[in-house]
Order: sequence, then structure tokens, then C-alpha cells
Amino acid sequence: MFNRTPNPISLLGANNTQNSQGLSSSLFNNPAPSRPGQQPVLPTNTLNLSGPSSNYLRNPNPFLASTQAPQQASFGAPVSLLQTSVDQKPGALPAASKTAYFDSLLEQSLKTKNKKKGVPSNTSALSDLPGLQLGLSDISKRVRELGGNNAIQKDKPIDSKAHYLLAGSGVAPDTSFQNLQSFKDQLSQGAPPPPPSIGIDIDSYLSQKQSQSTLSLIAEGLNRSARDFDAFLEEHVTMEWEEQRQRIYEHFGLSKPKSDDPQSLNISATGGFGRSSKREPTKEPDASSRSILGNTSVFGSSSMKKSVIGASAPIGSRGANLFADIIDKGITTQGGASSAPRDRFMIEKQSKYARAVQELNWARIEGRTLPLLKVFAEVGEGGGSDSNNRMIVDAYKALIEIVKESEAPKERSFAAQYLDESANSASILEVRAGIISGSRTYLEKQFYTQLEALVHKSPKESRPTGVPSALNMVRAYVRLRASRRDLVPENMEMQKLNDDFIWPLIYFLIRSGFVQEAAEYVTENHFAFRAIDRNFVTYLLDYQNSTDRRLSRGLQERINSDFSQRLNTGTNDPFKVACYKVVGRCDIRSRNLEGVSQTVEDWIWLHFVMAREVNRANEVAGEVFTLEDVRNVIRELGPLHFSTGQDSAPGFGTYFFMQILAGMFEQAVAYLYGFQYVEAVHFAIALDYYGLLRVSDPSSSGTELREFMPSFPYDTPDLLIRLKVKYDSKELPQISFGRMVGYYTRDFRAANVEAAVDYLTLICLNADLPGASGEAQASLCHEALREIVLESREFARLLGDIRSDGERIKGAIERRLKLLKLADQKHFLRTVTIQAASVADENGRATDAVLLFHLAEDYDNVICIINRALSEAVSIDLGQEQLKLQPLKPRTGSGKERAIDPESSLSLTCVDDPRILALNMTTLYNSNAVYFSKIKPANLEVCGILLHMSDGKTKVQAGKWAEALVTISNLNILPLRASGNASIIRASASAFADLPPVLARNISPLLIWTLTCCAQQREALRSSAFEDRTRKALADSLVTQAKDLMVFAGLIRFRLSEDVFETLARAGREVEGW
Repeated sequence: MFNRTPNPISLLGANNTQNSQGLSSSLFNNPAPSRPGQQPVLPTNTLNLSGPSSNYLRNPNPFLASTQAPQQASFGAPVSLLQTSVDQKPGALPAASKTAYFDSLLEQSLKTKNKKKGVPSNTSALSDLPGLQLGLSDISKRVRELGGNNAIQKDKPIDSKAHYLLAGSGVAPDTSFQNLQSFKDQLSQGAPPPPPSIGIDIDSYLSQKQSQSTLSLIAEGLNRSARDFDAFLEEHVTMEWEEQRQRIYEHFGLSKPKSDDPQSLNISATGGFGRSSKREPTKEPDASSRSILGNTSVFGSSSMKKSVIGASAPIGSRGANLFADIIDKGITTQGGASSAPRDRFMIEKQSKYARAVQELNWARIEGRTLPLLKVFAEVGEGGGSDSNNRMIVDAYKALIEIVKESEAPKERSFAAQYLDESANSASILEVRAGIISGSRTYLEKQFYTQLEALVHKSPKESRPTGVPSALNMVRAYVRLRASRRDLVPENMEMQKLNDDFIWPLIYFLIRSGFVQEAAEYVTENHFAFRAIDRNFVTYLLDYQNSTDRRLSRGLQERINSDFSQRLNTGTNDPFKVACYKVVGRCDIRSRNLEGVSQTVEDWIWLHFVMAREVNRANEVAGEVFTLEDVRNVIRELGPLHFSTGQDSAPGFGTYFFMQILAGMFEQAVAYLYGFQYVEAVHFAIALDYYGLLRVSDPSSSGTELREFMPSFPYDTPDLLIRLKVKYDSKELPQISFGRMVGYYTRDFRAANVEAAVDYLTLICLNADLPGASGEAQASLCHEALREIVLESREFARLLGDIRSDGERIKGAIERRLKLLKLADQKHFLRTVTIQAASVADENGRATDAVLLFHLAEDYDNVICIINRALSEAVSIDLGQEQLKLQPLKPRTGSGKERAIDPESSLSLTCVDDPRILALNMTTLYNSNAVYFSKIKPANLEVCGILLHMSDGKTKVQAGKWAEALVTISNLNILPLRASGNASIIRASASAFADLPPVLARNISPLLIWTLTCCAQQREALRSSAFEDRTRKALADSLVTQAKDLMVFAGLIRFRLSEDVFETLARAGREVEGW
């Protein structure tokens, strides 16, 4: 009601011009003390404000104005107090006048209150005003009481009964208070600010509405971006870490996948480690690339459930550990791979094997044959003199006899026959017969070698005489054994002929493989044998003339009758009984020679000399003893004498040797793998080279080296848990050859990646398998090569390099292109190089991606990657460390290759500066029309602009302001030549929307550089000691350019970052001051 009263004029009409002291700003305020420490004096009289009202404001009483002049003159002061104004009015009353004024006002109010209600309203001018109830002292007292109550309330301790009551009801007061407070904060933050008051100007209103709409759109875009980012994190980052760790273990073969978990069996669908957060490649492959990188190609989306080559590891880290079955059974060795240190012996041994494998691959490329088993046996002979190593070397030599390596068999010579799944086909019977013959031959040659060594070692006892021949050597051996009294048991008489023990001589001739010499000896002494045993001559001659060492049916029946009637009595010469058992295969169920001392080799030889591969349907049941029966005997010996469940398994080499002799190649390799995986891998390579190894399908094999078919007829349960093979649907053993070779390379591929490529190339030996099996093996090889390329990053060495003149240098993989079962070079580049390039690009390795896409002849993608690297380098702020690329590993040659190529590292991509990389590649492409024609002109133009931007940035950093302005102006991106022409500036702003992203991201720093150059160059012109019109004109043109840039920045302000626009705004204020 009082806020319409003017300040300087009294409410009663008297102009107050003589008082200068203002009153306080509120009715509740006290007068200021006159000196420090003096308490204010409060009035004690009270008043009742029920007297005159607003009538005095509308119509002042002239009588009051004339009779109470001193009080009326200051009547405007208390009105200002009731208005709670903060300003002190001129002409206000002092403290004494206040008390008098309120006393008179209170008295008048009391009088007005005591009047009767019948008094006309026009007789009292203050009848419409409310009455005063309290004086100043009462009001001040009430204020002190209120203040005191608040202080007491603050100091009063909080009663905790309410907290206990709420807590007992399940309510947490602290949490509820925090939630309410957060709601309050959200409401306060979410409340829209009041719209600023605007005038009635239509243009201003529309401008403000446009600004509000733009800001709301920006806020909505930011909120949408935040929601998208949260969704991205929810999808790509937040995951089950236990499950992710299990996937990592399964990827590297450290854990066995759960068969009941379908997700674990389909790792390739989402990547080995779950969802991938890598960005997309630079561009989509063309139609030819998509056809090659389709679903069936391992170079696109790999169909492998786990890594083919495993994680790289030092020597002696036990490659076998990657197979879950080896871990589960806890197989340990003595001196085997599990405890082998990384010493010189292991490194040298693996290096020798690697050189042998490299020699094998070069021989295959050149079309030559290589006696691989002989080479491996020579490497193995240098591996030590312990019994296990000797047996491993003997196994190599036995295989030499089985495959008849002296006749130079070709690669995969036995694959078609050995892999025949028919049990009784002619081809498989021929292979088994060859295994029996080869094993028997080796055991006979081994025995004769030992016999010769023993005779030469003891010449006094053996007394060799006559011409050095097999007969004379065996005679000496028999004399040596007789002198040592270990030929036959004591008190056993033996027949002699001319000082020769007849039956031991014939037996040891047959044991040494000299059946013809034995037959000649018997023929020369046929008259004596008529008295000794006339029938044996006939038996031996027929045995010697038979191709498969079998007697005719009639002679077989006669020898069986003679053996059962005359010899099987225990009183005859044991060597005569042995000769009958060997020649006539008598008593085939008892394969022991009573009375004849035998070694392990002798015992094995007896089984092979009695075994024959026949069709069971055409033979008498009692005379059937085949290779499968020999294998059964060896299987039964395994758990009894060569158990692998103990802390050590002495003699594992012997059991491995027996398995090799019996043709149990898959079981033998798997058994040896648990003890000496280096030897096992090379045995598998040799067997696979000749086609004597069944390999498992990589798409169906799991994390184990073996699986078991419970229906396999000849394996005992105890042995099944130790054999490490996989049986196919027809119960034939198989080995996971590809993964075994891939895991082996983890020992040395970090130091010698080319040797690892040689090993992985051998996986393609099985590409000749019929149907989808061969394609799967080739795909496994290609997948392994892709993995090693990506892991090692030896792109120049593996995939090739380029010289400074653009000439292409073949890499290690391409030099072995003939062995990889790929059609041609174009297919090779599209399969291996493009995928490696895409992965390198996704991982941010620009130099690697540039080289690989160039080798793949995708030159346009090379320029795109260079543009992206250049754009990132240009966008770095001035004064910060410049972007450095990860340089490509240089190509290094060795030996013959280095002699041919003295400049071993000529790659144009072995740089770490994006600008130098761009210059190298653009210079190469501009000089070659073939390259240039395959690149989009727009990409080359963008690359040139980015190079000029980089030059301008370099000049700005060097303080060359004028040169930098010229370089930036020549880009024709900023309106530096507009000279204030608004149409040119708008045209430049419109063209900004059409710029490629790699250019648009650098407009912000380019604007800052240009304004810096304008300011610095203008300052240099103004600070010159000489002033002329030219300098002044140049300085003015710089000001014009800066203002044009500010207008340009204002037109594209919403496409610039906030901090950049703030920087430009500050620079604009400085420009306005120029």
C-alpha cells in the first residue's frame, strides 16, 4: 500500500529539504550507535496503528500540515521503513524524532480505537488504516526472543527416539533424507530458467526463439549422444567377467570348453573374447574380395573354435599343455618337455629340426625327394645317449625300412592305401604286410649289427675265421655265446657238425635275416642233414622260396605234425624247436622260445616273423595271426609295464618303439607327445609326409589331442585313459596334426618366424584328402598362417616388401605359394594379405596396413589410411608432442637371400612420421600410371590438402607467419580472400558441409592457426621501425581477414567444439580492438 509514495516528498505534502540523515532500511532495524561499543537506545512507548489510514495519502489534512509541521515534514521517512527499502532516503528523521513520531502515532491510534462505531467515516481521515498494536521496543523484544529460540533450538541435542522408531519400522532415515535431497536437487536442476523479458520488437523475439530452438536441439543431441554412449557401454563393456575369462582360457587352449554350453562351442561367432569393440574397416571390400572372404574362407570369418597356433611361449614351456587331455591325466616325464630348461641343447636341437624342415619344403618346391626319416634320425642321434633316445632313433630307422626310403618314395606315397577305411581291402592288406615286412627286416638288421659289434669286441672268444661273410660272422657269434655259457641252459646237449652247433647257427642266420644263407648251408650239408633231420631241408627251402615266407598247405600240415609228435617234448635242442616254430609257424598260440635267451627285440621279432596278413575267411582259424593280433599284444603290455600315471615312466621309448613297429602310428605319436613333444611332432611330420597318419577334421576336433570311442574292440579301459588319439566314426585312430604342429611353433616363432611358416606349411600335406576333409585341412593351414602373420607383425618378411622404385619383393609365404594349395598370386593376396591388412587397420597400425593394402593392390585404401593418419597428426594442438606411427618391422634377410638382395630393408613404410609416409606413397603412385588409375581422384586431392595443412602447421610452429598464411590461403577452405564480401564467406560456410570428415575435423585448429598468424604478422608490421602505406595496407588487410574468419566461424559455430569457439570468441574481441 505504501510503495506508491514518492521518496523525497512527505506523505503530508511538505517537501523535506532540510534533513540529510537517512533512516534504516527496515522497520525492525535499530538506529546506528553514535560511537563504537554504544548500545542503541530503544523507545519504550508503544503505539497502536489503528488510526489514520490511506486517506492521508489521498487527501492530506491542511490543519495537520499547519499545526504539526515538524512531524509532518518527516512523515515520509517511516513510510520508507514500511517499504523495506535498502536505500537511505535523504531528509530522514533522527532517532529522537522517530520515538516522538511513533508516540504521537500510537496515541492517535488509541483515540481512533476508542471512538464509537457510529462516527461517520469522513470525520476521521485515518479510519481506513489498520491500527498499530506494538511499539518499537515491543517489536525489538519480539525479534530478540525469536532469535534466542532459534539459537536454543540449534543447541538443543537431537532426540534419537524418532530414529529408533523409524528404524524399527524398516525405514532408514539417512537414506530417505538423501533420496529426498536428491529429488530436490533434480527438481532444482530440471526447472527451466525463466525466459528473459523481451520487448515488443518482432525481430528480437524471433531471434530469441531461434536461439532457444537451436539450443534445445543441441541439448537434445547431447542427451541422445549420452544415451547412445551408455547403451554402447552396456553392450560392449559391461559383461560377465568370469565368462569372459573362461573364453580367454578356451581360446588359448588353457581350459576345456563345456560341451553343454552352446556359446562356448561357437566362439567364432562373437570373437574369441566376446564382442569386439573395434571400428569397422576403412571401406567395404569389393565384389571379388567378398567372394574370396566369404563364409567358407578362413581368411574372412574364421570357422575355427580356437587358435590354431596357440600363444607364443619360450622353449621348455611345454607345448603339450595346450591339450586338455594331457593336463587332465597329469602326464609327467623324466627329462621330458615338462622339465626341460631353456638351454643350449634344446635350442640347438630345435634349430636342426627347423633346418631339416626348411630343406624339406625347398625340395618339395623344386620337385626333389628328400630322405626325411634319415635326416630326422641324424638329428635325433645327437640328442643324447640315454636308452629312451636310442629307442626313438631306432623307431626312425624302423620307419625307414617300413616305407623303404632307400627306394626314394614320393610325397604321400602311402596315403591312398593307408587311409582306406575298409578293413579287408587289398590296399590295406598290402600296407599291413609292408609294415610286418619292414618291422621284421629292421629287427633282423638291428640284430646283425649288434652281433657284428659283439664279435669285433671279443675276437679272442669269437675267433672269426675265413672270408668275412654272414655265415662266418654268425659262426663266430655262436662260438662266443658258447664260450660264455649263455647259449643254452646247462646239461643241454646240442648237435654239432664240423665244430658248428647246427641248430643255433641256422636259428641265428634266420634271426639275422639271412634265410638264403641258411638254406645254402643246409643244402651244402644235405647228406649230414639226412641223418640229422631230413624233413627240415625241405621245409627250409620252401620257406626260402616263398614270397611271403609261408609253407605250402601240404608242407604246413607235415611240419605241424612233426612238431607236435617229435619236438614238443621239452627234451630236444631248444634252437631246433625255435627253427621249427619260425619256419613252420608251429604252435602259434605260444609265441615263446623255451630254453632260448631272448631280449625285448627278440621277443618282438618272433611275433612279427610269425605274423601274416591274410583274409581270415580263407584261412584256418588256428593258423591266423595278423598284424592286428600283434597290436593287441602290445596294447596289453602298456598298462602293465609302461604306465604313464606314475611320476616317471622309465622305458617309455621302448613302448613307443613297439608301437611304431606294429604300425600304431597315431597311438605312438600321441603317447610320445606326453614325454618328448619335440620328437613326437617330427615323427608326426615324417609319417604325414609319407601318408601314414590319419588326421582329424579341424572343424570337429575340440581342445584335446585325443578322444575315445568306447566301442573300440581292442583297447582296455586302463589304456584308453592314456592314449591320446581320436577315433572317427569307423573306429580308426586320428591325430590333431594341424594344431599339434601349430602349438609346437610357439617355442620359437617369436625369434624365427620363417621357420614357423615352414612348419605351418606342412599342414597342407593333408589337403589331398578327398572331399571336404582336404579343404578343411587347407583352410586350417591358411588360418594358421593368418594367425602368425597377425601375431608376429613381420609383414615385410612374411608377405613381401616394396623397394623405393615400387618393385615388389616376395615374402616367405609367397615363396612357398606352391605348397599352400592356392590357385595363383591374385588369390593368395586376396586371401591372406587383405585380412591381415584389415586387422592391422582396425588395430591402428597405419604403416602395417599401408604396406599390406599395397601388396594386396588395394591402392585406394592405402590413400584412405594415409589420409586418416595425416588428419590425426594435423589435429594435434600446437606445442604438444606430435603423432608418431608405429614403424613397420624391417625386412631382414640371411644367408643366400642376403647375398642376392643386399638391400634387405627397403620398405617405404619403415617410417614413424605420417607426413613422410604420405610423401613416399604419393610419390610412388604419381610416378606409376597403373597405381594412379586405381585411386579415386577425390582421395588423392584430400591427401594433397592434408599435406599442405601439415606444411602450414610446421610453418606456424616455426613462426613463419606470412608463409603460413599463404599456405593456408592456397587451400581455398577459409575465406581469406573474401575482403569483407559476405557472399563469399557464406559460400565458404556452405562448402564446409561437403568437406570429407578427415578435412572437416581440422577446420577448428586451422582457424586458430590463421587468427594467430594474422595477429602475429600484424604486430610485426606495426612494430617495424619504418611505416609506409604498404605496411599499413597489409596490416589493414590482416584485420579484414581476421574479421572475415570470425564471421565464417559464426556461421559454422555449431559444427565447432565448444572450447574452440570460446577461443575464437576471445580472439574476436581482440580483433575488434585492432
